[in-house]
Amino acid sequence: MRRILLLAMLFALAVASAGNAAVITILNNDGLNEGFNDPTVAAPVGGNPGITVGQQRLNVFQYAANIWGALLPSAVPIIVRAQFDPQTCNATQAVLGSAGATEVFANFPGAPLANTWYSVALANRLAGVDLSPANFDINATFNSNLNGQASCLGGIGWYLGYDGLEGSNIELLPVVLHELGHGLGFQTFVNRTT
Repeated sequence: MRRILLLAMLFALAVASAGNAAVITILNNDGLNEGFNDPTVAAPVGGNPGITVGQQRLNVFQYAANIWGALLPSAVPIIVRAQFDPQTCNATQAVLGSAGATEVFANFPGAPLANTWYSVALANRLAGVDLSPANFDINATFNSNLNGQASCLGGIGWYLGYDGLEGSNIELLPVVLHELGHGLGFQTFVNRTT
């Protein structure tokens, strides 16, 4: 996993230097003292300079957004509304997180295929304009219960470094990369009933 992540970052840096990188912004949707605003003091870890749990979480999200942004050419900024909320978690299983497009579009100017649904971020890129400027493009929710409490996966928590040295914890960075991929359009919009 670390080699893949390193290769992705190197590729992202090469693409970003070409000057066509998408700007992906994380919109903090957490309340006071929760999620990205968790004031619990934390030592910088694995290249993440944050000094609170909340800042480290936000740093990981922006780091992942920067990797995706460097890989994707788009003149239209991409806005991700993100939050940490309690999700299902017990001794043996947990929801890590989820993300998806907030809207889909078809038959817009620049659409390569007629009658085909595109996630809003991809549709915006293809149209060259923001098709829904009043709305954010991706919604992401991650499990705040993964914080070392014994009732959640036996005390496993999020690893908030960038270096892949998560030990027995769950590395947040690749999970965020994966979920943002869904929000960017790696998801299906098929209606199985029609």
